[in-house]
Amino acid sequence: MYEKSLRVKTVTYLLVSTTLLATTTALSALTAPAAQALDLPLTVAADQLSGYERSLFKHWIDADKDRCDTRREVLIQEAVVIPKLSSGCVLNGGKWVSAYDALATTDYSTLDIDHMIPLSEAWRSGAWKWSAAQREAFANDLTDPRVLIAVTASLNRQKGDQDPSTWLPPENKCTYVSNWIAVKVRYSLTVDPSEANALTSLVSQCNITSIKASSLSAYAITAGINPITLTGPATAPTATAEPTLAPETYKIVKYSTCAKARAAGVTPILRSKNQTLYNLNRALDRDKDGVACE
Repeated sequence: MYEKSLRVKTVTYLLVSTTLLATTTALSALTAPAAQALDLPLTVAADQLSGYERSLFKHWIDADKDRCDTRREVLIQEAVVIPKLSSGCVLNGGKWVSAYDALATTDYSTLDIDHMIPLSEAWRSGAWKWSAAQREAFANDLTDPRVLIAVTASLNRQKGDQDPSTWLPPENKCTYVSNWIAVKVRYSLTVDPSEANALTSLVSQCNITSIKASSLSAYAITAGINPITLTGPATAPTATAEPTLAPETYKIVKYSTCAKARAAGVTPILRSKNQTLYNLNRALDRDKDGVACE
């Protein structure tokens, strides 16, 4: 069962200096231009370096009992050409494009499902306080497409458990940074000092001015902080930064059920707003009123 958000309180953090605050204080000193200040309520804290075991995060579960585990659900959601499913959720055909290197493939065995925040990094950043159910929900989160992503396996293994201070993908770096921050906010995870310094520099280089993200209340409570909501467009790239997709912009995908469309955050699917997405999912518009999965 995924954690359900309670009503969240919006907390504003002004960017008023060019130096990071001390450990365990809010990261409120990013060097984005003052006129484009970014609300970024991350907490700087030392990592918890002991106690991690991968088995503490139960993952690749079949939450909806449709015989497709989390890994396959992500592959289905992110396919640019939808695979056909046979018995036991075997994927046949399909095509994917890895966001980390823009490499296209029709062989999903060449892909890994990357946890944007690696499991061991999550542990170091606060998951050591979580219950087993909270860790399982994090490891299988299909409700925010930034949490789990299908990428070229070799790059996922190169990344390992590194944060942006030591590893960035060869493509779409600014979107990666924005998504990293969004997932940390979502799960009320901390950043260590070197990670905070790297994010400071990267936010400035990418001219990231705002991020759409909302903390899950149960995780904020466990972390001992107030739940928060960040709103606005995800990135405003400079001329030197690569064009990036906003985290709330979803791929044009055909969904087998409205439940999966809702999990991807694309509902309702309006013919008037996105003709291509609607045409792919026309079968989900049961009353033929131009709105699928209302």
